Amino acid sequence: MKTVERRDVIRTKKALVTACYELILEQNASALTVNDILERANISRGTFYAHYDDIADLIDSVEDYILDNFTELFDFAKVDVSKENCTDYLEKLFNLIEEKQEKIAPVFNYVNNVRLEYKVRVRFKKILKESYLEKYSDRDASFLSACFCSIVFSSATDWITTGKKISKRELCENITHLLFDGYKTFLLSA
Repeated sequence: MKTVERRDVIRTKKALVTACYELILEQNASALTVNDILERANISRGTFYAHYDDIADLIDSVEDYILDNFTELFDFAKVDVSKENCTDYLEKLFNLIEEKQEKIAPVFNYVNNVRLEYKVRVRFKKILKESYLEKYSDRDASFLSACFCSIVFSSATDWITTGKKISKRELCENITHLLFDGYKTFLLSA
């Protein structure tokens, strides 16, 4: 049986998550403290510890809050991608990632960005697998979604962190080629 949280608990958690997120977005949030969060949220220390073990526990909820607010990113996982439309699909996905980068970058800089990136991949992979299950077996859907997420998100991360040394279109064409033609033919064409 699923338990339902009371409205006052939901409001309190939302106030704490929102306060923490706002403080992270501010330039001086490098040394965030529980007191800072409590003051911003107008919540008592006891109430904070009734819901969260520490700031790291709250940060986990902030990460989930961020991911819940970027649903259009995860809507891309529901699109059926063929070789013919893959490059355009990827370019739209990369445009969305770039657009959202400003809002998510401060959190990536504050938290363990590997964990947040992992959460993005897991959520995207889960939605992608669900869409693949309409055509493929569970095992094949798991494999395909894992491969797609690995190739696309690793490429996106590298492209963004290395200063975008090639055009977005070229990157998307390379990923499409790799996804549909395999790494051996990709290496031969390079």
